[in-house]
Amino acid sequence: MHDFAIQPKTLREAWEQGLQQGLNQVALNMLREGIDLTLVAKLTGLPLERVKNLQATNADDSQILVKDFLKLSESSLNKVWLDPEEDEAWKDL
Repeated sequence: MHDFAIQPKTLREAWEQGLQQGLNQVALNMLREGIDLTLVAKLTGLPLERVKNLQATNADDSQILVKDFLKLSESSLNKVWLDPEEDEAWKDL
């Protein structure tokens, strides 16, 4: 039987990574609400440069998400109707 104990260092790194992701998400939420960059940095403890990068990334991500959604919607619409073979295969399930 294998011992899958998590090493304390790995656990600490995972915890720190989770904390950082949480702070980034809170900062993004604050930016979306129109809160000033310097206030976001002060309240989250993130460096101002990091908050600026989050703001820039957020604008890019929004555009990418819209494009991805449209592409996904288009491909989903093309697959709404099953081919006769697929329809036959699914009818007994």
